[in-house]
Order: sequence, then structure tokens, then C-alpha cells
Amino acid sequence: MKTKPRKIIGWSVLAVAVTVLWALAPAWTATPPAGEAEPVAKSRKDLTPRPESWSPVDQVKAEELARKEHPYVDKVLMEDLPLRQQRLRKLGIGPKDMKQSYILLDSEFVDTFDRKYEPVRFMHAKHSAALNGDCASCHHYRPEDPEAAEIVACRSCHQDAFSEKDPERIGLKAAYHMQCMDCHEQMKQGPVSCEGCHAKRPVDHKELVKLPDNPSPQEVTRECLRCHEQAGEDMLTTAHWLWRGPSPYTVEHRKSVLSGKGTTTLNNFCLSVLSNESRCTSCHAGYGWKDNTFDFSNKENMDCLVCHDTTGSYRKAPPAAGMPDPKVDMVFVAQNVGPSSRQTCGVCHFAGGGGDAVKHADMSAELNWPDRNCDIHMGGYDFSCTECHETRNHKISGRSTSVPVAEGSRACEDCHTSKPHYGESLLDHHLNMHCETVACNACHSPIYSKCAATKTWWDWSTAGDKKREVRKDKYGKPDYNWMKGDFRWKEAAKPVYAWYNGFMERRLLGDPINPEAKGFLPGEQPTPEQKAAMVVTDITRPVGALDDPHSKITPFKIMAGIQPADAKHRYLLVPHLFPYGKEDTSAFWKGTDWQAAFKEGMAKANLPYSGEYMWVATNMYWRIEHEVMPKEHALSCVQCHESLKGERTCDRCHQDSREVKFRELVEQGADFELLKMMGRDVDDLIGSTDYIDFRKLGYKGDPIVYGGRFKKLPLGYGLTKK
Repeated sequence: MKTKPRKIIGWSVLAVAVTVLWALAPAWTATPPAGEAEPVAKSRKDLTPRPESWSPVDQVKAEELARKEHPYVDKVLMEDLPLRQQRLRKLGIGPKDMKQSYILLDSEFVDTFDRKYEPVRFMHAKHSAALNGDCASCHHYRPEDPEAAEIVACRSCHQDAFSEKDPERIGLKAAYHMQCMDCHEQMKQGPVSCEGCHAKRPVDHKELVKLPDNPSPQEVTRECLRCHEQAGEDMLTTAHWLWRGPSPYTVEHRKSVLSGKGTTTLNNFCLSVLSNESRCTSCHAGYGWKDNTFDFSNKENMDCLVCHDTTGSYRKAPPAAGMPDPKVDMVFVAQNVGPSSRQTCGVCHFAGGGGDAVKHADMSAELNWPDRNCDIHMGGYDFSCTECHETRNHKISGRSTSVPVAEGSRACEDCHTSKPHYGESLLDHHLNMHCETVACNACHSPIYSKCAATKTWWDWSTAGDKKREVRKDKYGKPDYNWMKGDFRWKEAAKPVYAWYNGFMERRLLGDPINPEAKGFLPGEQPTPEQKAAMVVTDITRPVGALDDPHSKITPFKIMAGIQPADAKHRYLLVPHLFPYGKEDTSAFWKGTDWQAAFKEGMAKANLPYSGEYMWVATNMYWRIEHEVMPKEHALSCVQCHESLKGERTCDRCHQDSREVKFRELVEQGADFELLKMMGRDVDDLIGSTDYIDFRKLGYKGDPIVYGGRFKKLPLGYGLTKK
């Protein structure tokens, strides 16, 4: 049968048209229909990359020493342990002879077969103190050669396992484990599990994670839970998930289990989470907490990546209730998860209060890659946060004075012991005695916010003026924001010192303000001097006293400010700041109407609002814990004890100098002239003494002259030489 010519032409045209359509299909599909959003390009860029010049010098030195070759000791002097202990004491060998107070236990003899765990950070000084300076407990033999050193490194005697030359001698790995665990078990202190000493190396997740090309955040979490189901169960009861929990260190609320920044806690920064969840929960370890309907039992809303990202590319979108930035390549991040880091913790904790270094006096983005003089632990030894803030079942030890929730305590003494000055000098002796009365950071963090300026004053009463000119201070920080009010900043600030026994007084939602406080009303414009003279309401305050043996002199940042209070009910107000949506004009940041903001905020707080408000002065005490300086920058004796500037120093009591240069002894320490040369804003501290202000702490004056808290020495000289 013949086909008509026009049908052949028709089918040919159709074929050409289909071919053209097929060729154009990619271009058409790449262009979304009207009303649909353009696809967002994914980014894998590390937002906190390690600078090429950055080096944790103390850790690098320890790594080099750990890999240093040691000549093998094939013959040792067989000596009974008690006799060796006595002989070392007679020779005067002890902690003062310690060359390294910190040692990294890492060697090719240990990592021969597997590398499941990181090297051990070994606190040599801590173990020496725990053993009362008994070196022989670990260094139980010495080389037979009479010219050899009395104390040698472990790997000088213990090297390869199953040595043909010395089959009876155990290898280095076995020696470490036998010595450490046996001692820890006998003394009933110290870890005996692998992860108690070692950080676990992360597993490569690239082949384990199975996700579609563009997964939702919840799909990623569901994939995590496929293997880590118990971790999800653990997370359900943590403070980082609930933003509430037990508050055993808040007086008069010690049995509360519901206190937290997501419920009853107030501050004088952004004031309260309530009614502002969509903005505040940008730092929540979850997805979608935008109001009080959030389901805390739904594990799929947990954000695993915010803590476990190792790429540096993961970020949340600031006003999106904890949802990730659309630019994040979720598959890439999920395939590269690992332990938390300074960078992951810092995304929230360095930027608390709405910007870098705003809230925390001792934390800023500088701690991502700090100088050792900024923080000796992070900058010198490359500590991650969890090396101090140990975790158990996703509960993180360590607690802030700003919020009531506690999941375990951490203290300097946990690593450094109650006698951290391990030498045997006169100064070491007295410094260890000081540890009974003075918190470590009182001396070792003599200034705070030395790496970046922190906010010290926030006046909400001036907010709302969109026309006001914003000026920058000498640190380059703004003095005003129409959404928030007036600010003051300080870098390298001297702490305020107070007695602290571990407990805090805390004003929570609905608690009355200071009965003597008198605020000013809307429309009134007191001068800065009048504001400074206002009676203050302490939102937080440390508990402690001179005559309390559990109290120590502790450094704090005082955050001061002006914030709203109900003029009739006399409690602090919760304003609705961040709008729920485009139509929400009750939010102050949308309508700049305080009355509407207070009405909505207090409704969400379930407290009545009288309709009348005033502005009151408040303070918060923030304990200084980070930015620990190297020991050579700790406060010197004379910087606190004014009497030591006189003719007499240690010889006020120590009549026998024993060839000790007392003047040099009392003056070695923080050099504010040097710190100024290093760029710190410390002009006002140069030449200062009575640094911690003994009279404000309840002393009659310098304790060297007037006596300490519980001991009054019946000897020595008075204020002048006699």
C-alpha cells in the first residue's frame, strides 16, 4: 500500500518538533514556572577556615616530643620500689624537676595496628600531685648505666610489643594501659574506660549515609537516627534540646525541673525567648520551634548537623526557627559528620545575644583560632570545648551563671587538682594556699574580653528612633540600634570580684524587682548620670560570703542595663520583639509600639500586664571562665597586696630569706605595660594594686596586714618597718 506524500511530511515535521522540544527540555525545566522560587545554589564553603599562619604552639611542641626517638634502655637497675622511693627523696628529685607538665601520649609503638582513638592528653603535673610527688610510682626503674638520668621516658624502656630481644618486657601500649588502669582502679579515681582517656576518632560516613539529592532537614535526621536511635532518645531530655531542666544551684528553686531560657529565665540582653521563638531558636539544636506548639517528642526535628558538622559549611538561617540556610549542601555535611568543635559550639555560644562577643565576657569568634595569649587551652593546646565540657548521653557538663540549668559541673581542679602549683618553691606553697580562697581565674584571667570587645551596657528605653545617627566607638562597635537601644562596649576589662560558693540568686519570670527600685516613665529622659545612680535590680547574683568556707573570690563580668518593668505589678516585662509574620504589627521590631509589644509578650508569658510600664536598672553577674592566660600573665602578688609595695615583702613573716629574692618573687606576673604593647586596652590598669579590692570583699584591708578569713598569724610586721 502506498503512503500519501502529505502524511510523510506530517510525520517528519512531528519528529523534528519532538527533537527540538527534547533539546529544549533542560532549559525549560531549569526555569521554574511563575510563582515558584529559583533553586538555591548549594555551597560547601568553610565559613571558619583555619588560617594558614595559625599554630597551637604548645600542642605542636608536645606532638614533636611525642614522636621524638629515645635510645632503647636494654638494662635497668633492679631496685625494690620502697627503696627507690626513699632514694629519690634523699636525692631531692620531685615535681620541681619535671620538664613537661603536659605530655601527649602518642607513638608509633602505640599506633602499630589501629588508630581508633586519638592520643591521650596526659597531665603529668596532675598525676604528680595526686601521688604526692612520688616519681617512683610510675618511673619504677632507672637505666643500669650510672651516667644515665635517674628518670627516663616510658618509651625508653617500653617500645615494641613482643620484642624478641626482651620477650619478658611489655610493649609501650601495654605499659601505658597497665600502669594507668591499675593505678586508677587501686586509687578509685581516674577513668578506666577507653573513652575516659582517649577521644574516639570519627567513622567515615561517606558510604554510610544514604540520602536523596536535596533532602529536607528532617530526612537527614531520620537517616542519622537509623543508626543512632539511642542518641536520639538521649537528646530528648537534654538542656540543649528542651532549653529547660533541673536547677540545683539556684537558691529557692533548687528542686525546679522546668527552669530555663525557654521558660522562666530572663536577662538584660534580648530579655526573653517567649513570643520571640522564631528568632531566638536560630540557636536551638532543632528545626521549627516557632511557638509553644513545638513538639519536643518528635526526634526528627532534632538538628544533628549543627553540632556534628566538620566541614564548616553548615549554618542556620537567622530568623527561620532553627531551619538551615537554604544554601547548605545537606548531603555533603551529613556525609562528613564527626565530633563537635570550637567552631560548631561557637556558632551559637560565641554569638549569643545577637552578635559576636555580646553576651559572654570570655567568648568570641576569636576563639575559633585564638592566639595562646588569648586563651592558653584553645590557642596553646588546641582544646575543643568538650575536652573540658565532657558529655554523657548528650548531657554536657559545665554550667553558666546566666541560666539555671545544670547537667554536671566542671572546675579547673578537675584537671589541675586543688594544688595546681606543682613546684616546691615558697611561691608555689603560698599560691596553693590561695587556692582555698581564690578561684583560679581570679588570677589567671585578670582581664576579660581581651580578644574582642564585649557589650557591658544595654539601654532598651531609647530604642525605636530610626532616624538617630549610629556612631562607632574606639573598638569599631555601634553605640545604638533602633531595634535595641543604646550600647556600651569594653575590651580588656577588669572583672568585678565577688564571693561565690557555686549557688546563684536568680530573678525568674514573675519575680518582684528590688523593692527599693524606682524606674522612670515613658517620655522621661534621665541623664546618663541619673541612670547610673538608679537603684539596681539584680537578675542574677552569686551567693557567698567572707565567712563562708565554701566561697571563693571569683571574677565576674557585670552586665548592666535599662529594661522594662510593669509599673503596678513590679516585675520585669517580656516584650514581643520579632514578628510572627508580615501582618504582625504587635512586634516592636515591626510597629515600634511598646504597649502592643508588652501586651502580646506577657500574654505568651501567661502573666497579667497592667498596661503601665516603667524603665528600671538591672545587673547580671556573668562568671569568667574562658580566655585563660598563660601562667606568666597571671596576677602578681603585689598587684593584689598593696602592702608588698612597701619596704617589706615576704620577709614580713619569713625572717630567713634562704637566698630567695623576695622582691622578684612578688612582682613576677601580669605586665600590663606588655599587654598594652600587645594591643590590649589596659591603660587604666598599668601600675594598679589592690586589684581585687579587699575592702569590698569584706576584709579590713590587705590580708597580709590585717589577717585572712580564718587564720590570724600572731607574728610579722605591721604597715611600716619596726
